[in-house]
Amino acid sequence: MFFIYLLCGIIKSTHSFWDFGTTTPALHRTDTSQRTSFFRWQKTEFDSMMFWFPYFDWDDIKYRRRLNVVAGISIDFIPLGTAAILNRRILLTSANFLDPHMHRQRDLRIWALGRAGRHDTPYRYRVWRVWRVLPRSNNPEHKHGPRGTHTPRHDVSVIISMDQIYIYYAKPHRYQYPHRAILTGPHDTLVDDLMMCGSGFEYLQHIYENYKIFYHALKKADIVDCSKYLPKWWGKFICIKNVFGLSGVQNGGALMSGDNLVGLGCFEIRYNEERVFVFTDLRYYVHLIYKYANITPGQYYEYAYPEWSIKLGFFYDGGSNYPYIPKWQIQYDLYPLG
Repeated sequence: MFFIYLLCGIIKSTHSFWDFGTTTPALHRTDTSQRTSFFRWQKTEFDSMMFWFPYFDWDDIKYRRRLNVVAGISIDFIPLGTAAILNRRILLTSANFLDPHMHRQRDLRIWALGRAGRHDTPYRYRVWRVWRVLPRSNNPEHKHGPRGTHTPRHDVSVIISMDQIYIYYAKPHRYQYPHRAILTGPHDTLVDDLMMCGSGFEYLQHIYENYKIFYHALKKADIVDCSKYLPKWWGKFICIKNVFGLSGVQNGGALMSGDNLVGLGCFEIRYNEERVFVFTDLRYYVHLIYKYANITPGQYYEYAYPEWSIKLGFFYDGGSNYPYIPKWQIQYDLYPLG
């Protein structure tokens, strides 16, 4: 009997080792509640009582509030990656993880925070079209990985939503309402307040639970020259040292410089003992993003605006009543791109 108790004690003491594959303690997270939605954001508190709660980490709350600009992308209820919301119709993300699903664009789904103001009540939106900003390169010199399956060159795509995404009119401070990201300019410089956000990049359990959207603060001092690690003809990137030893970088994970969206997660380099995050530099793609993010009359309004897709009569409004999208509606949807 004593031997049986001793054996049970040994099995119990080694349970964590066989579960996680290592004796290193896992990163402690407060988000341990059960899954109540398909995507979930880190919970944040409103800052109107900042003076009365000085023991709160208000910098952490500020970063969490920036996660409101992040949306999840899925297909067949399988999380694929994340995207940044630019306005009510347009999202920005990486292109490589969407390439295998380009023949099923209409089956993609967008998950963003809803009107309930909670971190676990997202809305689901349909996708009308996915535009890759520049075509995928077939040059073997632009590829890496097993059998050259990965092409980091021009890893940027624009997602156009079929439904209007609910966006709060101002940056929310009390509830967790969705908000739009500010696209960087072609000549903007990076600030010290850098943040990467996405799902499934911190540790192995986080990769398994890739429906949890987290953030990670970065330092401008950790930015390195990309030409030391990869060929220049691969594209334009922002390279940051992985000083905390994170598991990887999120597909389409946003790189925020303050409140500006400056990069998208592409891949990670492991050079000897060094690990470097590689983000696609959006400052070189701003004009192309503006081009593809423009809503013009055509097939799109038949889905987005059915009320303006029907021809009611030849003399109905004096203009032969051709279907069109009003200019004010286009500017309202595409703000701040309009």
